Amino acid sequence: MREAPAGSDRPDAPPPGASDPGDMPAGIRDLLARFVASAAGAVETRVQLAALEFAQERERARDRLVLVLVAAIAGALALLALNALVVVAFWDRFGWMSLAALTLLWLAVAAMAAWRLSIGAQREERPFAATLAEFERDRAWLSERFGGRRR
Repeated sequence: MREAPAGSDRPDAPPPGASDPGDMPAGIRDLLARFVASAAGAVETRVQLAALEFAQERERARDRLVLVLVAAIAGALALLALNALVVVAFWDRFGWMSLAALTLLWLAVAAMAAWRLSIGAQREERPFAATLAEFERDRAWLSERFGGRRR
């Protein structure tokens, strides 16, 4: 068993000059504990909100990817069959012009689709908007509450 340092009544007492939380007045200790608990609760809420939004974005992206792949494969097969049908139907009468008309048609469709995608991307809400808004509100509240007291 070790000997307690000189001047100490308890063997587990902190060394002299060390700050002991028990030395603080009870009111300050309670205030500090409530502040830490409140800050931890606020951080936990923000982290949970960010995690929820991340899960939603991940699921939304996966769903979009699956739908895009299905639509692309089905659409490509249908267009291939339709183009073959049109070329066979009009080859005797128009020849290569039927291929040129189909090429121009699909170029126009591709341009319209790209245009619609760009419009949709501009209208989408940015990811994690709710979380970022909460952090901004927290920052504004903290600067309003504590920022004006600097001298």
